[in-house]
Amino acid sequence: MRKLYMRDHATDRQPATVIHDENNDAIYLLAGKWGLRQDVLSLYNMLGDLLAEVSQQSLGLLPRFALYVDHQRVGTVGKSLGFVREVVYIRGLNWVIVGNALTNHYRVFRGSHLVFSMAPLEETGGAFLELKVSSERDEPLAILVACVLNHWAKRPDASPAKRRFRLPSLANPNLSYGISCPPSSAKKD
Repeated sequence: MRKLYMRDHATDRQPATVIHDENNDAIYLLAGKWGLRQDVLSLYNMLGDLLAEVSQQSLGLLPRFALYVDHQRVGTVGKSLGFVREVVYIRGLNWVIVGNALTNHYRVFRGSHLVFSMAPLEETGGAFLELKVSSERDEPLAILVACVLNHWAKRPDASPAKRRFRLPSLANPNLSYGISCPPSSAKKD
């Protein structure tokens, strides 16, 4: 079982991410982007050969992704509405993903055989992910599936929106909201 380390592609500002092994040797190069339909992440070896790709097929609450090896579709994975502990099936590969989107810890099985596991490295503050892959031939697809799972685990930062749309505190009566109310008229007897 080989350990691979990759920077969180969603937070990485670089156009490409290098994936290292436990000896800190560069093994793979991940390039591409998410967000729009037909966006693609491509995985290359360090010689520049394309090994595998994942393409975003749909948008929305339940996005779908297609996995390709040698330009041939080998599987599809889609998010399902569910619980915190998720079970997702990858059609075509017959892989079952068991994990938790809140903690970003996953294990992927083919039958009862562990294909790979994924967890954020706590000592890096989650900036890097550790993948433990059982077989070297499964590494390209394992990396791309890990990218999809990590993409789902990301929660948008609501703080910029909160700061932009925050109303002044209602506890402070001295603030004006731009609404003028007519002065209350005195009761006439």
